[in-house]
Amino acid sequence: MKISVVIPTYNHAQWLSESIESALNQTLQPYEIIVVDDGSKDNTKEVVSRYRVKYVYQQNAGLSAARNKGIEVATGDWIALLDADDVWMPAKLERQVAAIGDEEFCYCATTRFFPDARTEEPECFFGEDALKTLRHHNFIDPSSVLAKREAFLKVGGFNREMPAGEDWEMWLKLANVSTFVGVPERLLRYRVLGNSMSKNPEIHLKSMEAIVSAGTAHLHGISRIIAARRMRSVRYALVAVKYRDNGDYRNAMRCAMRGVSYWPSPFHDRAFKIVLLELRRRLIGK
Repeated sequence: MKISVVIPTYNHAQWLSESIESALNQTLQPYEIIVVDDGSKDNTKEVVSRYRVKYVYQQNAGLSAARNKGIEVATGDWIALLDADDVWMPAKLERQVAAIGDEEFCYCATTRFFPDARTEEPECFFGEDALKTLRHHNFIDPSSVLAKREAFLKVGGFNREMPAGEDWEMWLKLANVSTFVGVPERLLRYRVLGNSMSKNPEIHLKSMEAIVSAGTAHLHGISRIIAARRMRSVRYALVAVKYRDNGDYRNAMRCAMRGVSYWPSPFHDRAFKIVLLELRRRLIGK
């Protein structure tokens, strides 16, 4: 197994060294490390020059294009994705390779760390529950993924047209053409930074149909229709929560009601719960 590490970066020079070194310090050494510079304006090139890695520069085209470029130029038969601000634990690749049998796609659990030194251990899912959960919740962080290069190419790479959720769509597409396995050990430290998506929740809806399509591609007839409506309901509920967290209760209610329209059931339905909470807030003034 020849593993090509693909590190896309855009103006992340301040964290890039830590990321590269976490790949170089693996107990199972990768075949190559490729840094794709997506038109950075900082000193990314100078940072990369300190290490024996492959440097690829392109005009700014976005994260998906940078990942695709790295996969394209890779000469290994497996691709390990690593974002420029994330950090692998030393045994990450070794543990994943040991877990892989006939599978073509492997991920691991994650620890998220914040600028104020807080950490979180988000829930990860494995076995039979993983695919069912993945349709409604993207629990796989990109830097945790190790997958066959051929599988990435087979599904056409990352979708460059999506403003958000392109990684989620990719995992669903890969799940349609390959088997996968997860490693419960937390082998990735995922750096959480502020971004514009939390300020503009609507951006999540712009990618909804691509995610729904990928998540229901293997289904047919009424099963596909039901699954698609459920996915749309969950997506609207997610956006409603983000609006509520931002204090925009009008749009929170709007999106929650839209979610309920796709899945009008009070059972196991987040959108329905948000509607009730908003009605309660309006009645008691809190």
